Amino acid sequence: MKSTTTSLLTALSALAVSPALADFDGFFRFIGGNSIISGERLRLNNSIPWISPGVSHAPYNPADHYSRIYINDTTPNLLYVVPTNPHPPPVPGYYALSGTEGVPDAYRLVQTYRPDEEGSVNLYKDWKVKKACDKAKNETRALLRYGADLYGEWRWIAVREIGYTGAERWVPWWVKPSEANIGNLTAWDYDVADLELVKAEGGVNSNAPGGVEEN
Repeated sequence: MKSTTTSLLTALSALAVSPALADFDGFFRFIGGNSIISGERLRLNNSIPWISPGVSHAPYNPADHYSRIYINDTTPNLLYVVPTNPHPPPVPGYYALSGTEGVPDAYRLVQTYRPDEEGSVNLYKDWKVKKACDKAKNETRALLRYGADLYGEWRWIAVREIGYTGAERWVPWWVKPSEANIGNLTAWDYDVADLELVKAEGGVNSNAPGGVEEN
């Protein structure tokens, strides 16, 4: 288990919490954590059958597109999927917190096209953004949050996972450390991190590396 924060995270001070940014097109990016993930945008890794966006070691497969989101100004608490591949076809999808694995006070970040499907446990209707000031760089960051965390008990962690192909990835979980999940957290290999929203600087291009047309 890893539970140390980085100096970057400790330098951030909260300004306000509000509904997610309206009319926003962009990505999730880890900040903090470790040298593998810090500053890297999350990818869906279409070449490997994972449901969670995450970060793996370079070099990256060009077919593994960045996890792109859109926030509509009429529904600012929902995170919509921006389709970047022709298959599956563009259908409404959402980013959600999945509790299907049954870990107490812990939810995996997932992309889902059926968030209300029977048998699933998904939270997806109350995304928020915390504006935080990085005093060292005189910058304001938009950090992803969920629900009404009045006492700041919930946090993002990056959990190291090994797939059946042997590939390593770090995936985001939204957790509140408690006696109920201490056994899971002790067993997991993870780093405390955060998720920042960063605007897209290029349009969707299914054939471009990462699914985005960038210079």
